[in-house]
Amino acid sequence: MRSLRVGLAVLSVPLLLPRVSSAQGGPVGPEFRVNTYTTNQQVGTSVAGDGSGNFVVVWTGGILPTSDAEIFGQRYAASGSPLGPEFRVNTYTTGLQRTATVAASPSGDFVVVWQSAGPPLQDDVFGQRYAPSGSPVGPQFQVNTYTTGYQSRAAVAADGSGGFVVVWQGQDGSSYGVFGQRYAASGVPLGPEFRINTFTTGLQGSPSVSADAAGALVVVWHSDGQDGDSYGTFGQRYASSGAPLGGEFRVNTYTTASQRAPSAALADTGTFVVVWSSQQDGSSTGVYAQRYDASGAPAGSEFRVNSYTTNDQFGTDVAADSSGNFVVVWVSNYQQGPPGSGAGSEVFGQRYETTGSSLGSEFRVNTFTPGFQDAPSVATTAGNFVVVWNGRQAPFAEDVFGQRYSQIVPVELLRFVVD
Repeated sequence: MRSLRVGLAVLSVPLLLPRVSSAQGGPVGPEFRVNTYTTNQQVGTSVAGDGSGNFVVVWTGGILPTSDAEIFGQRYAASGSPLGPEFRVNTYTTGLQRTATVAASPSGDFVVVWQSAGPPLQDDVFGQRYAPSGSPVGPQFQVNTYTTGYQSRAAVAADGSGGFVVVWQGQDGSSYGVFGQRYAASGVPLGPEFRINTFTTGLQGSPSVSADAAGALVVVWHSDGQDGDSYGTFGQRYASSGAPLGGEFRVNTYTTASQRAPSAALADTGTFVVVWSSQQDGSSTGVYAQRYDASGAPAGSEFRVNSYTTNDQFGTDVAADSSGNFVVVWVSNYQQGPPGSGAGSEVFGQRYETTGSSLGSEFRVNTFTPGFQDAPSVATTAGNFVVVWNGRQAPFAEDVFGQRYSQIVPVELLRFVVD
């Protein structure tokens, strides 16, 4: 008896059906507003997805001078439907709570970290853990143990078992460095906080961190003066034990002017990609990337992500699926028209296969185009991905918007298998 099955496969023999092409960057449903409370400004987005396709968005709401700022979140099902109402993350409400980021484990646990204004001339990094149901797990907790000066610009990444690591820009004496703290899935710190950068002259800051399922890490940041001319982008790899893998390394090969504000995405295969903003595309700032193999060696040369190069392209973020396919998002100024035409900044994206081959052309994320759309964040959600950003769609207002997408690689290899 013969049966006909349709399956997904990567073949070493000719296919009975050719690869099917599909428009890249195809959205799932329309863009949507995340925040339900719309008074004052809602800014500073971050998004994370779990293994079932659910995702959570966090942001800063209630910006000065009208009020103090606080951290809010909204959970979503894989279908894009909200899971409950938006919720406040911080329990301490005095002063400014801002610059939140979120990370989720495959099972749906998630953790939010942010900086909180304390005594004069001091900020600290705090966190709050959540169960997959969205219920807080324990009280909010302070991450940094060194409390002199400003500890800010926190980022967080989660591994496959719910363990997580927080990195931040910390004031260490008269300058700034990059620090980290690892945690078990129970929320217990794994060892003391540690400094990540070994070059300590000048300012090292704006860190990004990514973890694989086993808990290995890659941390990237920018460093002032280290590459010989203004800011450069640097990185450090870590084993799942927390031990450094080799020394810190410079990511950018082009060193003229500034290469800064990096983001990293580490796949479960051990490969990773770093993206950053660089003043080298012939018209102010562009978005550049460098791929790495599982040993930490560069895989090919650095490459430009944005194809449209007029004016500035900046504010980049990157996310990868478990196989190493990745998507980059960024802000582009006046791509739809010159100043005075009604155009402003918009959010664009570009998808890539694990080999670094681009999938289609760059695509615009936002559908509402007047004014300014900026500050994007991207996350994978069970093979699909979601982008969130800040949009100014009404006078004197700024809100959080999102757009869901199908897989980074939208069409797999298909074949008929005849038994």
